[in-house]
Amino acid sequence: MSDFEMYSKETCEEAIKNFQEKLKDADNLKKDNNGNLDYESCWRALRKEGPMILNVTKHLYTEYMKTYPVHSRSNEDER
Repeated sequence: MSDFEMYSKETCEEAIKNFQEKLKDADNLKKDNNGNLDYESCWRALRKEGPMILNVTKHLYTEYMKTYPVHSRSNEDER
């Protein structure tokens, strides 16, 4: 997973907060003039926030994988 940039704690927190706000917006989706749900705002938010939240996810997964062997060994010891 070397195709992403490592982020600071503050950047990760901001990305998560922004993504949560966009999810709330999607839950409260408004209708357009024709009475249809207006998905354009969700698409724009996904295009804007999606790359950052994907990289945060990759960052967290990489950090988890660094500790995975430790967790895996401790589970084997318990058996």
